[in-house]
Amino acid sequence: MQKKLETLAFSGPLKLKRDSVSDKKVTVEAKVDLDTGAVQLVVSDRDLQRLRQDAQQSCR
Repeated sequence: MQKKLETLAFSGPLKLKRDSVSDKKVTVEAKVDLDTGAVQLVVSDRDLQRLRQDAQQSCR
C-alpha cells in the first residue's frame, strides 16, 4: 500500500504529517547511496506502526 503524505521542512528535520485526529508528525530519515547519489526516504519501525494504525482508522 502506498500513500502520499504532506512533507514539512521549515527549520528542522523533514517530517510527515500523520492522518490522525491530533496534529502529530513523523520524522523522515534519508539514506544516501554515496556511489550513485540515489536517496531513499525512510521512517523508523515505530513510526511506521503509527502510520499503519492511522491508515487503518481512516479506512473505517
